[in-house]
Amino acid sequence: MEFDTFFEEILEESKYLFEQAKLQDTCKRKIYLHSSLLMIMSSLEACLNAIADELLIEPYKDCYSLLEQSMLMEKEVVFEKGLYKLGPNLKISRTIDKLELLFVKFLKEKWDPTVTWFIQLKQAIQTRNNLVHPKTVITITDNQVELAIKAVLDTINELYKAIYKKPFPAYSRGLSSRI
Repeated sequence: MEFDTFFEEILEESKYLFEQAKLQDTCKRKIYLHSSLLMIMSSLEACLNAIADELLIEPYKDCYSLLEQSMLMEKEVVFEKGLYKLGPNLKISRTIDKLELLFVKFLKEKWDPTVTWFIQLKQAIQTRNNLVHPKTVITITDNQVELAIKAVLDTINELYKAIYKKPFPAYSRGLSSRI
């Protein structure tokens, strides 16, 4: 399987886990909801990495500044022998920052960070962060996971329209998994 389609497999797994959650009793439902939420956010990050890999191949790499390359590739910028270049070490970039970079780059003046789907994505990321970095006991609901899946689908669809000038092919399936 190609890495650029791997995110679709993870996305489908997330939707399947959400479908299964709705069939479970309360105890098992929580397990499926947590798993679905984590998988859908992983699919978005895999999608961004696949897009970055594609955009930053030669000779197109030169269309991106060193800082843009650093953010998209999650590599540090180092100063070596009088020049700045990408270093070997990881430098984590926030998902939201990478998305904003891509939308500004491809949509130019049309990018509006107040669109509903982007606000919903930020809420979904916050929900995921509350689960991954808990400070209190949290309860993840069916509605939160459903909104997270929709937000990621909308985000990927908007990325495809901005970058590739066509919708994300799997977008029309909505919450229904192929599994």
